[in-house]
Amino acid sequence: MSKSVTGRSVPLSPARRMVGDILQASRQLPLVAGERTMHLKKLVDARRAAEPTKRPSWLAMFVKALARAADRHPELRRVFLTRPWHRLYQYNENIVGIVVERDCGGGEPGLFLARIHSPEKLTLAEIDAQVRKHKDRPLDEISGFKNALRMARMPLFVRRFVWSLMMNWMPRLRAKFLGNIGISLTAGMGAVGLTLLTPWTFTAFYDAFEDDGSLTFRFMLDHRVFDGHLACRAARAIEQELCGAILDEVRALKAPDVAQPGPAQAA
Repeated sequence: MSKSVTGRSVPLSPARRMVGDILQASRQLPLVAGERTMHLKKLVDARRAAEPTKRPSWLAMFVKALARAADRHPELRRVFLTRPWHRLYQYNENIVGIVVERDCGGGEPGLFLARIHSPEKLTLAEIDAQVRKHKDRPLDEISGFKNALRMARMPLFVRRFVWSLMMNWMPRLRAKFLGNIGISLTAGMGAVGLTLLTPWTFTAFYDAFEDDGSLTFRFMLDHRVFDGHLACRAARAIEQELCGAILDEVRALKAPDVAQPGPAQAA
């Protein structure tokens, strides 16, 4: 006689509710995946040569490159709305959403969306400082995170109604809560997703670097807003920014050369 299977119900925590709500909203977008191999050896070398205390994170560099590319391709700043009629809405500024993992209490991790306004106008150090703020400050001191937790505690029908308003009716609220373009990074954890479900028109993510300084840059796009050929041009523009203006900014952070003592000094 076989043993009966036992277990118990585990209620959804606010952290699991937040992820479920984002995925539910993301399923409304007909997302298409793409990728491009980027060759960034010069940038890798420049970052390695930068003064350690000023060395920018790869996240900051990709955030800035993504925002600068969105300036060149305004389609990246558009969203598709379905209510009260089908139309596109184009934002006047970049608000880049970044997925940040935080402890929600009791050791349970939760995914929050940090938003950085107009990162193309910021230095890499300023972007890193904003990211650290969203990673290190207490949750109740970050209004966006506090609001996300507050909404996650609401009944399901209320959450679905609010998310429907954001995604289909109220584009300014959508950008305020989510950002209008996004980036999600897992390469530093030893693995990377091949596709993502995201609430953004254009989402960037990438693999770990190869020994030759190349990496696979991946993106998800809402096919209702623009087609694959424009997404490929946008990915090329991101690589150009990384190998151009951002490379120059990183090179300016080079650690000073330490002069070797001459024979007299050595004596």
